[in-house]
Amino acid sequence: MPRGAKPEGVTIGFLGTGTMEVDPATDLIEEWINETVKPDEPARFVFPLTTDEFSDSLNDLARMARSSKITYEVITNPDDKNRRAHVEVANGAAKQYHVTDVWTQMEAILVDAPQSALMVLWDDQRDDELNEIVGKFVDAGIKVMDLTDHLRELSRDDAEGEAEAEGETEEEAAEDQAEAEASEDEDEAEPQEDDAEAIAVYSRAQLEKMSHAQVKDIALNLGLAPRKARENMIIGILEAQGGPQAAAGGSVEADVVDVIPLAPQAQAAFLEGFRDLLDGFGQQFFDGLDNWLTKLGTTLEGVNFNLTPEEPMEPEPEPEPEPEERPTRRRLARAR
Repeated sequence: MPRGAKPEGVTIGFLGTGTMEVDPATDLIEEWINETVKPDEPARFVFPLTTDEFSDSLNDLARMARSSKITYEVITNPDDKNRRAHVEVANGAAKQYHVTDVWTQMEAILVDAPQSALMVLWDDQRDDELNEIVGKFVDAGIKVMDLTDHLRELSRDDAEGEAEAEGETEEEAAEDQAEAEASEDEDEAEPQEDDAEAIAVYSRAQLEKMSHAQVKDIALNLGLAPRKARENMIIGILEAQGGPQAAAGGSVEADVVDVIPLAPQAQAAFLEGFRDLLDGFGQQFFDGLDNWLTKLGTTLEGVNFNLTPEEPMEPEPEPEPEPEERPTRRRLARAR
């Protein structure tokens, strides 16, 4: 920037009656200003101050501007200039415009500014009205952004694009319904295949509870030759089924395993052998521990401890304070 030249800065207009918390809105505004202008360049806000347009969210932004020492102006009309609810905001404004057409005055201010933008607090209940208002600012070459949608830039094509998208959605829904109906007709026309017959699967526990005749019938159904011994037929059935399994639809029953108790002489021999094993392990453990403690004591005797206190270290000189640097980012005040 040439020496002596007046910084241009940026002018931001606000409109809309949408609702938004002031801190998230402040974060977005702060980030956009820091990306657009330098910290030493001024920023100016412009608010509409009328009964129909000024909302609690805009009031919070005006309060944030006063706390951040941001210059702001207000545009009002003769009917609203003396409203008690607007007195605090109006008294903090650097300039007031008393006009009949608020949006024409806002457009003129933003067009005349060296750099400007319009941030909208979008209200879904005023879609048609806001689309018309925003379209005029876009036609005037002003950058328009939706503050409630992370500063998404708006254009003339937004409203038309939404209408086309809705039309396409309806057409796609009609096509999907037609395809669904055609698919249902095809399903009714095609004969349904019979479900495969369920094959019962038996476990050993279930087979052992059955009579000899029942086990024999099951073996014959599986194509097995009948056996005189019931146990042989059970083994053949389990092998044909791929091993012991639970019956279809029933819970799995585990095969019973018979445990044969040991004879008293065998029990005594086992306990005696187990006791000898424990005694041998304990003796080896304590012998190894004793050898380790002996070696540790020998090592500690040879260590020479230096008990001389260390000399105190001289304190390092404190670093000289660095000169303050100029801020590299503008910071706006948050709500308290």
